[in-house]
Amino acid sequence: MDTQKLHREIFKVSDGEKWHLEHPGLFSPFYEKLQKEYYNDQLCYCFDFVNTLKENSVGIVRESRFTEIPLHYHKDMELSIVYSGECTFNIQGNDMRLTTGDVCIIDTDVIHSAKYKGENDIVFNIVFRKSFFSSNFLAEVADKGILGDFFLNAIIDNRSHDNYLVFRTKENPKFFSIVDLLLFEYYWPSSCHASLIEHYLSILFLELINTLHQNTASYYQFNENQKNMMKILKYIEENFSNCSLAGLTKHTHFSTSYIFKLLKSMTGSNFSALKLQQQLKRAEFLLINTSLSITGIIEQVGLKNPTYFYNKFKEVYNKTPSEYRKMFAHRNQSVGLRAEQEEIRFFTKLD
Repeated sequence: MDTQKLHREIFKVSDGEKWHLEHPGLFSPFYEKLQKEYYNDQLCYCFDFVNTLKENSVGIVRESRFTEIPLHYHKDMELSIVYSGECTFNIQGNDMRLTTGDVCIIDTDVIHSAKYKGENDIVFNIVFRKSFFSSNFLAEVADKGILGDFFLNAIIDNRSHDNYLVFRTKENPKFFSIVDLLLFEYYWPSSCHASLIEHYLSILFLELINTLHQNTASYYQFNENQKNMMKILKYIEENFSNCSLAGLTKHTHFSTSYIFKLLKSMTGSNFSALKLQQQLKRAEFLLINTSLSITGIIEQVGLKNPTYFYNKFKEVYNKTPSEYRKMFAHRNQSVGLRAEQEEIRFFTKLD
């Protein structure tokens, strides 16, 4: 990938930006075609990305420099990336200064605006419908861990439309490497550009989940309960094989009653259920990606009762462990047969 070529294209002054340089302080004639409306007691525009998302589930827009973006909302979700320089967003009436490497995910129907951007201030908006999260590869994202589950639920919570999350990704060089790949497809589309852009976006979400694991300072627009929730989930995810409620309270310095109430209100589950959820996720990973015996997997994830494991795994994945492993047997053809033989031996002993 020619990054110099990409950067020349990114920083090129567009025709619209030339107009703003020639008409300082004025909004684009584009707004003359739009009607303002009162939404949540505020007079603002509704941006419709119907053309941007007409054929694809993901669209990319570089925000115009040398002007402000007035108050608006939209019916689709938006992931804004400060690619260079800085930008001040006003979201729900709060000014928020973001700099290079900052990412803001804005839910549908959130009223926001952006202040004037100079020559070196580059912001890309990736817009997508919530239905994007139902695709197969994002379903995989949700299966990577309970912290990832919580992250996605915070974004796509259908009970409210006032969510916005801000992340710092400056310390994650991989994130911007993926952004460059995505933008290269945007500017010079290949024959598979639509699928590639969707998959690059899913990888960006995975990297945001990585920032949650690596650095708690990376998420600074979460409220106190959400931050505490992530500390709890991170501890369970990293110590699922042997963690206990007593160990969790000692690690977080939260009371047992606070943990119980927080887990129930924000996930609908209790400590034991979340621990089991993570144990089963890890077992699924080991079944697919290793030749470790099922007995070995049960021991590694910290479960003591094989019957309990088999029952719970089938309850969640609708298949026995050996049946599930055989679905991916092309990775190791001998693994599926070995697992099936082991399962037969196990249930023969029960009989």
